[in-house]
Amino acid sequence: MITVIGIFDDANLAEEVSLYLLGNGFTNETVDVHTHGDQPDDHDRVGGFFNHLIDDEKQAEHFASLGRRGSIVTVHAVSAREAQEAADALNNYGAIDVNASDDSPSHSQMIERIVTDDKRLRGSYPIA
Repeated sequence: MITVIGIFDDANLAEEVSLYLLGNGFTNETVDVHTHGDQPDDHDRVGGFFNHLIDDEKQAEHFASLGRRGSIVTVHAVSAREAQEAADALNNYGAIDVNASDDSPSHSQMIERIVTDDKRLRGSYPIA
């Protein structure tokens, strides 16, 4: 399983890319959208999600910090081809550059790790 993550400053773009993905072969079971909000557990959920995926604590906190301020679209891909299709869509819809010092043309991140159901960022919260 490959987890593909895109973080968006604009919640509308996150919603648009999720609809695009759902209309192009992905399912509700493989696409998660999480929009930041004032929910009490939001801070911990986003931090727990990135700590679950990323072994480097500093990098996990960097991603979590960006994710807490934006909308996170996560795609759980079953193949490298599917992961690349998801990454291309996330990038085309405006995923933010999470690695400002990196010269990579891709803004979304692919991580080869399964996200357990208790860590998935399912559901959207209203924008604060």
